[in-house]
Amino acid sequence: MDFMTDDTRYSGELELVKALAVEAANEAMRRSKRVKPEEKANLSYVTDLDKDLEQLIRKRLGEAYPDDRLTGEEYAASGGDGRRRWSIDPIDGTGNLVHGLPLWAVSIGLIEEGEPVLGVIAIPPLGELYWAVKGQGAWRDGERLEAGDAEAFHTQDNVCLGTNAMRAVDPRSITGRLRDLGSACCEQVFVASNRLKACVFLGEQTHDVAAGVVISSEAGCVFGTLDGERLSPAEMVRRTPVSTPTFVASPRRLEAILSNARRYPDALARS
Repeated sequence: MDFMTDDTRYSGELELVKALAVEAANEAMRRSKRVKPEEKANLSYVTDLDKDLEQLIRKRLGEAYPDDRLTGEEYAASGGDGRRRWSIDPIDGTGNLVHGLPLWAVSIGLIEEGEPVLGVIAIPPLGELYWAVKGQGAWRDGERLEAGDAEAFHTQDNVCLGTNAMRAVDPRSITGRLRDLGSACCEQVFVASNRLKACVFLGEQTHDVAAGVVISSEAGCVFGTLDGERLSPAEMVRRTPVSTPTFVASPRRLEAILSNARRYPDALARS
């Protein structure tokens, strides 16, 4: 598919979604200290805020783009059956929200014919808004993002291993200060903005990565699996839920981390 790289491509969608993410973020902050959590079948949390925000986002997108497919974390697919699909995570990091840990995000991504082309992520507790359109760079509050690169990791570099990845990847094989932030969206944009040098996913769904892969790739990040594959943003989305530990980092850092990373011996035996 031939995507234009001028600033007019998806400009209307971007402005609408940025405004929508800010609206959702403001509502989330207003209600964040009095959410009502309940357990889903997989024992993760969902709250009344998750549900209400997804309904709000679906309503606004459905009104603006009635032919587009609407998908998200909390409700079945709806809307049209066109070649475009919106992927919504109303609160990414609900567990953090429930426990008062201020790292959670609102994420809205657009996928066109399998290609993630637009992503907007708001982090309400930090008052930050990230966005990217394919071919137009990645931004935080109007500042261009560029992920730094290096041939190796320093022992003080922040590297994020998600909870599932932490149980599959031997942490002794990763150089750096290991973190788990509890929000895939925060992790992706933090790699894009150099707060993290890499992050590692396992089990994430489409709504966890659809917006983030646009932002991180436009900031210069690439994607690779523990098994040695290099993935495009479209392949990252297509392979959800993520079935093998998958790394997000700048190009030389990705090579460096994959040259040393290995599975837990127990995880290898079980696979």
